Amino acid sequence: MICAIIQARMSSTRLPGKVLADIEGKTMLERVVARRKRAKLVDRVIVATSSGQADDRVAELCAAIDLVCFRGSEDDVLDRYLQRGEGNGDRRHCASYC
Repeated sequence: MICAIIQARMSSTRLPGKVLADIEGKTMLERVVARRKRAKLVDRVIVATSSGQADDRVAELCAAIDLVCFRGSEDDVLDRYLQRGEGNGDRRHCASYC
């Protein structure tokens, strides 16, 4: 099984809040998720975000669109990726950043 893990957080240094930025009626995250789901070799799409309060909105969006959201360290992006990858039993992973 191939799992696409999308790293998404609200506290981007270059463009804060870009994950939930509206792009013609959908958030950037919704658009990235839709693109990953269309990939023929991807079996599952998961969003990984931080457990910080600023990312509660990311988790709420994931729940609203029925998407698995993993929350982990606010400071360690790699740890969030590894924790989610190891925790779901998938053998292969690919990362996306939003």
